[in-house]
Amino acid sequence: MSKAGEPLKPLLAPSTSRPSASWFGPGKNTTVLRDNFDITTWLAMGALAQGTAFLLLGRLSLLPAFTLILFRLLTTYLQTINILTNPNMSNIIPGKFSAQIPQPDGTFSARPANSSIVVFHIGARTNHPMGLLAPGYKDLGGYFQSMATELDERAEEFGFLGMTSWLDAASRSSSNGNLSVGYFRTLEGLQAFAHSELHRKAWDWWNRTVKQHSHLSIYHETFEVPKGAWETIYANSHREGLASAMFKVEGSEEKWVSGVVDANKGVLRSAAGRITRGSGGENEKYGEVEYV
Repeated sequence: MSKAGEPLKPLLAPSTSRPSASWFGPGKNTTVLRDNFDITTWLAMGALAQGTAFLLLGRLSLLPAFTLILFRLLTTYLQTINILTNPNMSNIIPGKFSAQIPQPDGTFSARPANSSIVVFHIGARTNHPMGLLAPGYKDLGGYFQSMATELDERAEEFGFLGMTSWLDAASRSSSNGNLSVGYFRTLEGLQAFAHSELHRKAWDWWNRTVKQHSHLSIYHETFEVPKGAWETIYANSHREGLASAMFKVEGSEEKWVSGVVDANKGVLRSAAGRITRGSGGENEKYGEVEYV
């Protein structure tokens, strides 16, 4: 465990290759598609499909739906009583951990938040009745997919650390905005990407067609956070946000390290400690306050 004055303790072994950013996860496209329609529309489409199948096949058409529901109920029950493995618990890191930025040689100092960081939010939303099928939305999504891929492939050049994808599920019942949260080592790296050929091509397309696509919204926010002015904490969590970032070891061709470190003890135990405003024991006067 990490103790005061000792180097922070990494929890994950180094990797010989850089994994793709979490943004490229398998569930992204299905989540966006599911959000494109209200639940009433999905129910109506399902009812229409089931009704058509009933006209063609009679009562046999009920068998696939009945079998699927029975399978899902049985699987859920067996996972609940630990007979089957719960896939939602895969890659969970038990206990309390923090995401930190390692030193160039891949080790960690004793001081949290020991480097500045740039947090970049970029998002888009379609406000057209056709949702994902709106004019221009396919082009917009294609450009963003290409730019995300280029960032991942040229991560060292742009100081790109990783990116996660989110859906604004509270603004309205469907066609919500999507948000990508990226992390960069420096503002200069982010600016270098902003002036790269691919980004300029995407920006030129937007400026050329924006009057035709008033139903499309885009935005970004940039936060440059100095060292000692940020903190992270996770409990029984998978690697999300900054914890999903990977860092190349300086002078190494094939070695990448995660920033995930033990936060159960020592300076990382409290928010004040993690943001370099305390020693980690600030919560003791309040009793057992574990996850703050």
